[in-house]
Amino acid sequence: MTPVERESMEVDVLFVGAGPATLASALHLMNLVKAHNERAEKAGGEPIEPPTVLVIEKGAAVGDHLLSGAVMNPKAIAELVPDFASQGFPTEHVCTDASFWMYTRGHALRSPITPPNFQKKGYHVVSLSNVGKWMAERCEAAGVEIYPGFAGDELLIDGSRVVGVRIGDMGVGHDGKPKSNYQPGMDIFAKVTVLGEGVHGSLAKRLIDRFGLHGMNPQVYETGVKEIWRVRPEKHRPGRVIHGALFPDFLKQFNGMWLYDMKDNLVSYGFVTMLDSKYPSNDPHRAAQEFKATPFMRDLLDGGELVRYGAKAIPMGGLYAQPKLYVDGAMLIGDAAGMCNAFKLAGIHMAIKTGMLAAETLVDALRRKDTSSVTLGAYAERYRRSWAYEEHWEARNFHGSVDVSPVFAMGLNIPLMMITKGRGLVDPLRYSAGHEHMQKLSELPESQRTPQPVEFDGKLTFTKEHLVQFSGTHHEVDQPSHLVVADTDLCRDVCSIEYGNPCENFCPAAVYEMVPDADHPGKKKLFIHHENCVHCKTCDIADPYQIITWTPPEGGEGPDYTQM
Repeated sequence: MTPVERESMEVDVLFVGAGPATLASALHLMNLVKAHNERAEKAGGEPIEPPTVLVIEKGAAVGDHLLSGAVMNPKAIAELVPDFASQGFPTEHVCTDASFWMYTRGHALRSPITPPNFQKKGYHVVSLSNVGKWMAERCEAAGVEIYPGFAGDELLIDGSRVVGVRIGDMGVGHDGKPKSNYQPGMDIFAKVTVLGEGVHGSLAKRLIDRFGLHGMNPQVYETGVKEIWRVRPEKHRPGRVIHGALFPDFLKQFNGMWLYDMKDNLVSYGFVTMLDSKYPSNDPHRAAQEFKATPFMRDLLDGGELVRYGAKAIPMGGLYAQPKLYVDGAMLIGDAAGMCNAFKLAGIHMAIKTGMLAAETLVDALRRKDTSSVTLGAYAERYRRSWAYEEHWEARNFHGSVDVSPVFAMGLNIPLMMITKGRGLVDPLRYSAGHEHMQKLSELPESQRTPQPVEFDGKLTFTKEHLVQFSGTHHEVDQPSHLVVADTDLCRDVCSIEYGNPCENFCPAAVYEMVPDADHPGKKKLFIHHENCVHCKTCDIADPYQIITWTPPEGGEGPDYTQM
């Protein structure tokens, strides 16, 4: 095979993914270098050569792939941009009324006391997509280059050092052969590569596996399904922030919901489902639709209009699941490093803060001309001395508590955690990866093997196929599927018997479908509707055999999460 000739470029610092962590890091880095050089000029010190800083983003535009609840603790953005409000930060509303509700299928009860982790007064309700766009404008004004539509496909590694990233090829047909518009991906070489791809990033996953950076516990996840609705004006409550859970379901399996009012009579609704269920029928989409049938939600959305839809996995493991944060030539930040504080349902401020801590370390590396782990290791030390680490320390056994049981967590260990600064009864609480919890059909009572049929009314509740249309997702059909299944025969011959093909359930976008197999009468084979993918990563996480790998499609493709 003729070797592919690739163009290449060199930069000082390469950021992968244009999210809040990377954009904060790039902006803070440029500000710190500028401040250092101003001090050096006055004091006669040695300046730092202004670095070439590049951010690559797989979405067609910054913000297209950003999705969060999102009610944001303003602490970190105030450190990064002290006058963020006067600079037009895209706040929808500031929370003035935070509450926790307990829901059943027939009633709703507001808790007389809002638990400390749900006290959000003063937090900013935002669209993370709009926040990303706002931050990107400031990065570019500071001299940062941002290339949207460039998907990082492969880490470039020289021995024990990360030296850059290869961009994915463009114009490859579904048969793997180049089309007339074929364009090989560029190699981008960098002194330091900072991975901030978000949850379960494909390059971060490879880095962690390649260098053995895994945390004490495996990372675990839940999937959040989000919808934005335009409600009738009389039902809109600016400043309202609601969190809650559905009972009695919660007593068996952890779940949660949020509701935040946005501008223009919009509300952000979301429902989160753990991906450590023992049931192969676990279905985040179905759970989110069924919750809307509760009287509270039915009344709120009556006469309303669905505007946007999306889904995203959320890292739940906390401090004990966070990986080692650096190797020679590379660092991990934000949700790529599991920085979401699931106990407080808060990740944006953690992403921004860890990005800033990485930037402070990058300044040292550039000044010393040393990007080895000896210098980059100071990032982990900065993290351990920061309020971000303290916040995680006080929540360190949250998922371990939930893993024992939601009743144990909420009734005993989490209250004890609040008293003992995160310890609880046992420290550390250990747990296994979420996909290991799934039980085979033969291990379940017959009544629990197959979920009851459900009908969606098309007004309040919708099928997966219908909702995907509200995600703005687009993929060229004539390209290799970016969802790579290592052994599809296993899906047909083994998984269908052992688990009943749970990919048809846990994927919230109807990507996986078992269809009749003409070559094997009486059996079904896997068909992948990769064009439906909303990039939530649920399949890569929840597959009990761990043979599904999510990889980036061609740059610029995927969902359009504008306003999400």
